[in-house]
Amino acid sequence: MLTTTLDLRELEFLIRQIDDYIQVMEFMIRKTPALDHGELALARKLRTKLSPGKQTEHRRKNIAKKPG
Repeated sequence: MLTTTLDLRELEFLIRQIDDYIQVMEFMIRKTPALDHGELALARKLRTKLSPGKQTEHRRKNIAKKPG
């Protein structure tokens, strides 16, 4: 497993990018269901993992200490 520490700015950017991807894929899959190859579920799972409420206490402390 690869572990990476992100500062708050990087984390917020990544979450926004994943949210945009999810919105586009949801639209595309509604138009063409054959496009669903599991990437949307993977993006949703990653978004949940990156959400501040889902992080471990240790990661939240590290993020909170970083200046914005």
